[in-house]
Amino acid sequence: MKERSAMLFIILLVISCANKHIRDYKKITIIDFSKKRIDTLRPHEDKTYHAYFVKVNGETNDSIKIEREGHYNIILSGKIDTILNGDFYGAEDVIWVFNPYKATNGKLEIEYGL
Repeated sequence: MKERSAMLFIILLVISCANKHIRDYKKITIIDFSKKRIDTLRPHEDKTYHAYFVKVNGETNDSIKIEREGHYNIILSGKIDTILNGDFYGAEDVIWVFNPYKATNGKLEIEYGL
């Protein structure tokens, strides 16, 4: 019984640590261009930040928009291999909007973090 309790504790600890790690970094693949994707990155309270980044690789048949809500948006199209970055000091959640805009198909690998 003690072994089972210890194993359960270890599993819960690993899951807890894994969930804390993914709050400020994500990697997604977009192949469905029928709707917007909105995602929020939350800074860790005990971590110091200096910048955010978005890496986009792939191809679309038309324009897409990537927006940092409340700050800016950028339009990309065709064959894409770019990195966007800027200052970020951990004071607020960062909301990203990946908008298919005029694109109807393609494949994008997007990695973003704080």
